[in-house]
Amino acid sequence: MQLYERIYAYIQDYQRLVYDYYSKHSVAFLVTYYNINTTTTIWDDEHLMGGFYEKIGELSGVKYDKYLLLPVYWIEDVSTPMDGQDVGYIKENETRLIIPSSYGITPYPNDVIKFEQSYLMPEHDGAPLLEVTGVEVHPNTDRRFWKLTVHTDESHVTRDIDLQVEDTYVFFDYDKKIHTVENAASMTRMLSKNEDLRGNLTSMWDSNSGFYFL
Repeated sequence: MQLYERIYAYIQDYQRLVYDYYSKHSVAFLVTYYNINTTTTIWDDEHLMGGFYEKIGELSGVKYDKYLLLPVYWIEDVSTPMDGQDVGYIKENETRLIIPSSYGITPYPNDVIKFEQSYLMPEHDGAPLLEVTGVEVHPNTDRRFWKLTVHTDESHVTRDIDLQVEDTYVFFDYDKKIHTVENAASMTRMLSKNEDLRGNLTSMWDSNSGFYFL
């Protein structure tokens, strides 16, 4: 068979647009994401088939990795279905959102999400936590989107979960990657110094002579 190479790659360009560009530059909503650390979490492998005894509390062996300022995308409208149970009618707020695989995070059921509501609630950010109850993959490839189904978790607050946090990371918007808090703070200081340096150099530039005067 004769070998040839096309001068176009429409399919690859479309996939690059969707899974690389859109996953980083689409309209985003910032959240604090608590991802279960499967390495340090203590599992009950005898009675609960590899699960954990309690999610939050002194008897819990669950450990989380905390991601600050993490952008999520394509949040759906919140639905409020009514469920009749023994205790009466229960209203569960439910929505769905998207996380790209470019973050390097693998979502799990029972992960916890806290939406950033400081603008809507400047005095006291009392927005409830959201618990991940479903994880879908699209498509089943290395580059993918995670579609999460989340429900309101009204039984816990962030200070309870923070006691079980192993490591804390920050999404740095400049390079669209996740870094440790220390590295993100160092990069922020470097960017601030670069901005000051650029302003100083601009003021020293003489357009008539083409020289910088110190």
